[in-house]
Amino acid sequence: MKRKMPENSHSKDKSPISGYRQGWLLFVLFAGLLLMGCKHPWEREKKHSIQTDSISNEFISIADSINYGVVIKARNDADDWQKKWLRSFDRKELVDFIFEAVYSGKLQPYDYFDDKPIAIEQIKQLENKEEFERSKVGKIQFKERWYFDTNRLQMIKKVYSIMLAYEVYKENGAFRGYKPAFKVYLNESVDE
Repeated sequence: MKRKMPENSHSKDKSPISGYRQGWLLFVLFAGLLLMGCKHPWEREKKHSIQTDSISNEFISIADSINYGVVIKARNDADDWQKKWLRSFDRKELVDFIFEAVYSGKLQPYDYFDDKPIAIEQIKQLENKEEFERSKVGKIQFKERWYFDTNRLQMIKKVYSIMLAYEVYKENGAFRGYKPAFKVYLNESVDE
């Protein structure tokens, strides 16, 4: 006669606690595999080599094109906040440098709206307009590329264009806003 083996002798424990452990173990394994396969988005980006004053390192691009405007002239002498943040900025030196670089041919001016080159004669006409004075240049718009070193936690911003804008006023003398004068691209070779 054949001997019957008890049914439970080779079967696994089917208790609810054991099922919970198996589910938890599967979840942990799946989550671990998922996390091991993921990389931070910065790690997938192409690296760039950038040389700064004393740093030569590999950086990743985090922004190919960032545009933003900065008010560089306090219009109201009573505005202590603007005066505080602009106290170390030499607006006149920057504006004069850009104009002189345009006149000497080191920088090519461009129209802000259609990005077409502007002749030196048009810059001279701008400077002869009654509404314009270099001292009224009160805003700059930067176009930049941003890079980040994920190892050293350093950020580099490379400005590749600057737009100068000057203050315009209504007939009653009230401030109306800023009007673009022109923009220039930095690190651009100008054919002479």
